[in-house]
Amino acid sequence: MKSFHYILILLVIFGCSHAQESRSEQSSCEWCGATEAPNDVQSQTTIADSEEEGLRIKISGTVFLSDKKTPAEGVILYLYHTNSKGIYPKKGDEKGNGRRHGYLRGWIKTGSDGKYSFETIKPEPYPGRTVPAHIHITVKEPGKDEYWLKDYFFEGDKLLTQRDLKNETGDDKFNHIVSLSENLDVFYGKRDILLKN
Repeated sequence: MKSFHYILILLVIFGCSHAQESRSEQSSCEWCGATEAPNDVQSQTTIADSEEEGLRIKISGTVFLSDKKTPAEGVILYLYHTNSKGIYPKKGDEKGNGRRHGYLRGWIKTGSDGKYSFETIKPEPYPGRTVPAHIHITVKEPGKDEYWLKDYFFEGDKLLTQRDLKNETGDDKFNHIVSLSENLDVFYGKRDILLKN
């Protein structure tokens, strides 16, 4: 009987420490992820590989400092989105905020020209909800805390509201609504990004 209690105590201790380790791997910030960027991050990435079901899209642009003309160097963009069914898919081996955001996520780090691009699939809206299709974006500037910017939305989405359409920068050049045009089975879009002050 003593050995049973001993084993039970060990299982409880192991279970608690394992749960604590799992929680510590996951940030308390639900939308964060830029600080999880790998060391070799580049100015372009592929989020969804060719096996992922969905409409292929490629989005590019330039990240600018708040003066609206100087390209921003060394800025990390963290992007994540749903799949073609509107869910954040998981493989089961995700770490950090990948446990929340799934595997359709990626990082970009701008060079001296501020340019970036990523290829992925066009996400679908959450099932049974009225939130338009979107790609989340957070930003990590050198020497500053990570912050979020307005999601990438897609022109023509019937779920877009007036609030979604509002351009907080006040400058059409930095509109977060992406217009897609097709070329050889890939849909291309552009979004220039204005960093906060």
